Amino acid sequence: MQANRLLLVSIAVLLPVALLLYLGAAPFIDDEANRALVAMEMLWSGNYVTPTMHADYYYNKPPLWNWIVALSFTSWGNLSEWAARFPSVLALLGFAGTIYYYCRKHFSWQRALLVALAFLTCGRVLYWESMLGLIDLSFSWAMFTLFMVVYHAGERQNWVRLFVGSYVLMTIGFMFKGLPAFVFQGATLLTYLVWRGEWRRLFSAAHIGGGLLSVALLALYYWQYHRYNSLENVFHTLFVESGKRTAVAQGVGKTITHLLSFPFVLLYHFSPWSLLLLLAFNKRLRGRWHDQPFVRYCLLAFGANIIVYWLSPNFYPRYVLMLMPLLFIAGIQLLPASTDEADKSVRYLQWVVLFLLVVLTVTAGSLPWLEATQLLPQLTLKSTLITIFLFAAVIYYYQKVAQRWYTLVVALLIFRVGYDVVALPLKAENSRGQVLKADCERLADRWQDQPLAVFHESLMEPAVSFYTQRAANRIIPRQKANWSRDQLYLYNPDQYADTLFTSPVDSLKVRHATRGYYYLARLRLTEPEQIEQNTLAPSAGF
Repeated sequence: MQANRLLLVSIAVLLPVALLLYLGAAPFIDDEANRALVAMEMLWSGNYVTPTMHADYYYNKPPLWNWIVALSFTSWGNLSEWAARFPSVLALLGFAGTIYYYCRKHFSWQRALLVALAFLTCGRVLYWESMLGLIDLSFSWAMFTLFMVVYHAGERQNWVRLFVGSYVLMTIGFMFKGLPAFVFQGATLLTYLVWRGEWRRLFSAAHIGGGLLSVALLALYYWQYHRYNSLENVFHTLFVESGKRTAVAQGVGKTITHLLSFPFVLLYHFSPWSLLLLLAFNKRLRGRWHDQPFVRYCLLAFGANIIVYWLSPNFYPRYVLMLMPLLFIAGIQLLPASTDEADKSVRYLQWVVLFLLVVLTVTAGSLPWLEATQLLPQLTLKSTLITIFLFAAVIYYYQKVAQRWYTLVVALLIFRVGYDVVALPLKAENSRGQVLKADCERLADRWQDQPLAVFHESLMEPAVSFYTQRAANRIIPRQKANWSRDQLYLYNPDQYADTLFTSPVDSLKVRHATRGYYYLARLRLTEPEQIEQNTLAPSAGF
């Protein structure tokens, strides 16, 4: 396993291009818009303590990521998709740097760097998470660092650092995403201390002190929060959010299907590097784990934490980003240090990877003949250049046996650059999200001089809310009482009968509503009893 100067320079050049090119081109998906909407309202209202949507309290997540996005909006001087996504790229690079830092304590720099690059270039990260302004990369970075602090402080028997450091990181994680941080802390601490025969440390002053420090830090925030809103509301929602993905909430059939498919889902989403775990079926290679306590800890920490998601049918791969480097550490440890030690299993896997690289090259070369890409400017030139670079990487991979894994990194980055220059402009110009964005801007411009409000509990898709308010340059508040017949209301016709309203004066295209639109209209009926009688369905949040 080697990396020469050519490969390292190629990675250094390609990585920022791959991660930043057309970063702000595509419209938000709803999860991104959720975070950006709260941050935008924070900037406009000046209230950074209580997250809001349409000036109504938002309870689903604590505000740390919203603060970061708000800071990015301020730093870039605009409320753009680029500014909302840029912190995710920084978090990804910081995450990869942390992986390298801790792996370097146990491996050669080449092996440690390969683990970090494997995380950066696995499918789910390179072709999805790195493009979106979501919480998960930052939250996962904090949780992975927690895993590392527990092990390295514990091995030095520095119990104060272990407990204080891990509880501070747990607190940061909670401020990103809520209760899952407690689960990661509890499972990891218990696993490590039992493994090392130090479980009595759970009753030590250091552990109690670390826990109290976390309580104090969270209490400081929620003391401020309580000045604006009841704590009962926010904690109830945090518990509900955590319970939505459990087997109890999803049913037996969906749970069984998930239990059986889960390993294959992970293998697919985090390929090609997840394929390294197949080498563990080789007993001789698996022996490389025996003299590495760090690798054994990574496997134990993975097993202790993954069980929650294996039992949770409503699962998204981004929920386990913090756990995948633990598997990559174990997988890359199975690789021999030199080609002289290569096992048949390793050679077979390298041929599989070569086949995948050929498929990527053929895919890039076939783009000019695809109907969906016909209107893209300079498509033939872009496709030809990407194909040439990928073909060169395939040849280099075939010839340079000792450098194949780093060549794979280069090839994956080349393909991501090709994805950036072909797919992202298409998503920016021709996607349904772009149509919705344009419709929001049209409505906001048309009614710029009119006071608008969201009616009662009407579900508003976050992307629609963000783009409408950004175009209007103001918060459009949610009105839950004291309704007026003179006010224009946005409402969801899936939730409220049309008999409540006069004929709509405008509409907004949306993704998920049955009718495909929200309507803008004035109320015909305003009494609470009348509202209740004409409510068709309860609200549901994102």
